[in-house]
Amino acid sequence: MDKENKGAALLKSMKEVAEKADRLVAAKSEAEKSAVNAAITGNFVGSRSDSDEARTMKFFGVDHPKKLLSINTSAPKYARVPEEYKQVVKQLKSDVDVARYIAQIFHGGEKDRVGSDNLSADYVARVKSLGHSYFAKNELIPRLKAFGSTVVGEGDEWVPTLMSQNYIEEYQLEQVLESRFSAVSMPSNPYDMPVQDSLTKARIIGEGAAISSSNFATSKISFSATKFGEYSILPEELTEDAAPDILAAARSNCISAQIRAFESAMINGDDDGTHIDSDIQALGADVAEKAFKGLRRQSIANSANGSTVDFGNAAITEANLRTLRGRMKRFGVNPKDLLLVVGPVAYQQMLSLPSVATLEKFGPMATVLNGALTAYQGIPIVISEHMREVLNATGVYDGVTTNRAGIILVNTKRWWVGVRRPIVIKAMSDLAGYDRFLLASYQRKDFKGTAQNADETSSVYGFNIAV
Repeated sequence: MDKENKGAALLKSMKEVAEKADRLVAAKSEAEKSAVNAAITGNFVGSRSDSDEARTMKFFGVDHPKKLLSINTSAPKYARVPEEYKQVVKQLKSDVDVARYIAQIFHGGEKDRVGSDNLSADYVARVKSLGHSYFAKNELIPRLKAFGSTVVGEGDEWVPTLMSQNYIEEYQLEQVLESRFSAVSMPSNPYDMPVQDSLTKARIIGEGAAISSSNFATSKISFSATKFGEYSILPEELTEDAAPDILAAARSNCISAQIRAFESAMINGDDDGTHIDSDIQALGADVAEKAFKGLRRQSIANSANGSTVDFGNAAITEANLRTLRGRMKRFGVNPKDLLLVVGPVAYQQMLSLPSVATLEKFGPMATVLNGALTAYQGIPIVISEHMREVLNATGVYDGVTTNRAGIILVNTKRWWVGVRRPIVIKAMSDLAGYDRFLLASYQRKDFKGTAQNADETSSVYGFNIAV
């Protein structure tokens, strides 16, 4: 009997051990599944799955917040990412930048190297004191922890990422007009890009006869990058308490200066020696508008082939807008390829056009409802402060007649931005005789299109618009 009891007890014990083993295996499986799910969904140590930071990493498909620094949020593949999560990335980059500048100015961090056209010698420095400032400890590092970063070494492990060119390219996000054109990376300066001149058509041939050949017509566009620079002076006497706000403002100004310069050059540029606008001609040779030929200059030069339209000292009308588009011939057919560039006054005139002002004609997007117009007949509109509205009756500035505006219609598929170097921003010491720092920005770019002639009118300039 004792043997039977002992046997039953042993069997029960073995059964309990087996059940416990099954539970352990199941628990391990669930733990592994949870770990896999966490890796997929982007849940990291110290982060909440429903936080803005965690969602940001999910939307951008990264497994560590450090990788956000190398993301250009304006890339087409991120077009569907909500704007609020793009702003999280931009704020992270801004905080990292400001922490770098403070470390360089107040904590002996290595300075950025400048003064060379060689990209390998013109770099963003490794700032090992990145996390030492009051700002970094109270602003940057808590932000990194919100993403789930353990912040080993107070942020110093983040420094190599700052040397990534993709990180620097984020500064292009705020540009409006430039972003509407395709960018061409320039592996050399100058750089020639081949383009197709004309299209061929198949021909009739007789049975058994040989076909005659036709040439595949090509040409090239030669890009020659111009270097743009801007800097802000920062006195050494800056107090650390004030430094974050001042440095953030200086950073924003250096970036905006590059944006304004290139956009104005795209519209108003003229490098022929005598600028089409007399006020710009009177300025020095280093003004941005003398870097290359912009859209106004290109259209005026091709006016004999219909690339300019006189609006007759009157407000914008739908008939004139149709004339603009008609002058482009085949280059004006697809509205998705086109872009209207207007100034503030010309834009206000477009808001009153009959076909867009009323509900019955323009539907829920009617200007009478929302007060805005983002497109006209499917053509996107860009409002630029650099689209001049102080011109004369011929569409240029002469300082005498200054109450006319202009408008540009351009096919963005026939014009390109050549990028030798995207916008970079650097902190550096001034000359030895000055106890101050400089916050400087640089870019090297060009803007070119296919040759404008009787066969191609891919940019049309409407002028003599009454304002």
